[in-house]
Amino acid sequence: MNDDVTVLEQELRELFATMPAPPAPASWRRGDSAAPALPALRLLGRRHRTARRVAVTTLAVAVTAVFVLVHRDTSVAAISVYALPAAGALSCSLPISALSNDRTTGFIVLDHGRATFRPVQTDGTTYVPALARWVNVLPQMVAPDGRSYVTQVFSGGTTTIHVVDATGARTVLKTDAPLNIFGFSPQGILLIDMSRAPGAPGSEARLNLKLLDPASGALRPFPYPPPLFGSVREAGASSGASYSRSANAIWLTAYIPTTNSTTVRKYDLATGLTTEWFDGRTDGQGHVELVGTDAKGLPIVQLADRDLFHTNPAHRAGIRQRTILLMEPHVSAVLNQGRVGAAGVAGNLSPLSVNDGDKVWLAADDGAIWMYSATAGFQEVAKVVRTSTQGPPGVAISGPCR
Repeated sequence: MNDDVTVLEQELRELFATMPAPPAPASWRRGDSAAPALPALRLLGRRHRTARRVAVTTLAVAVTAVFVLVHRDTSVAAISVYALPAAGALSCSLPISALSNDRTTGFIVLDHGRATFRPVQTDGTTYVPALARWVNVLPQMVAPDGRSYVTQVFSGGTTTIHVVDATGARTVLKTDAPLNIFGFSPQGILLIDMSRAPGAPGSEARLNLKLLDPASGALRPFPYPPPLFGSVREAGASSGASYSRSANAIWLTAYIPTTNSTTVRKYDLATGLTTEWFDGRTDGQGHVELVGTDAKGLPIVQLADRDLFHTNPAHRAGIRQRTILLMEPHVSAVLNQGRVGAAGVAGNLSPLSVNDGDKVWLAADDGAIWMYSATAGFQEVAKVVRTSTQGPPGVAISGPCR
């Protein structure tokens, strides 16, 4: 194990010391690692000067998560970007962050059909326009008004949660309880209580939520029963949960191997009601990953005949995928489809998409930048390329285009 992986593993063990680390995937080569984590959104982990892609998925049998390192190289490669015809009317600067060591964090400057890249020196993952600042948190940790964000520090078994705005950081909670931030919602800061087992073998797993008031620091249980996020009855089944501000909801996915089908359900944070939106047995078989939500809070998902997200990037070409918009329960519209690697076909889209008014910005592992709106549809607007033979750079959208 190299030093970079050792540092990451040590951080994760400190954060979630109560969970054992599952073994690394046997089918991937050296350079990948596994570590314990929260059963939650596929995340980018805490970042160092050598940024890296960290993907998370829940394993329903063990209700833990696997962190997979990909795109790991130590060279500094020259980066360029070019605009595609769909960018002809755009004039703004789109922040993106590096998912690998190629130093691609910065702004894609779009100017009516032209594109340039303006790099920045930062370890930040998210750009907050109201603060004109790169911050080392995920986009869902930014407050609904965009003027502050929440962060946490783990030290000596104590969790300290801060809210940071233009005036500085203030502590809102300090506790010995194993809590982890899940998102900054209109109701308050969503936390997951890791002291309660989310589920036992042969049962349904639950996402144990708490609500933290960002002003007073008051901590209380979430007012509705915790959402179920997948069965753990079948070996090889997997499940996950992702927070969506535009929907004010948690989207829950559960994959069942025997039927090769994924279920997508919506847990409404305002009502506590869960509604099934997609059933792979009748709506389309395969693996489903939530990659964003539109301006109305409708989910955008990728449906693939094989596990696109967890397949080694070198082996993704040829996987059939459909990027679809779930318009209402069991009703969908295809935004993009075809075999990965073919011209005009979306590759593996990062879950770190960004809502920007009526637009949704998304990025794929092949460096493609996509934009969706109800009026323009799903369009590839730019491509980030590396002027070397080491493959495309991995990037994620870090903020709105301003």
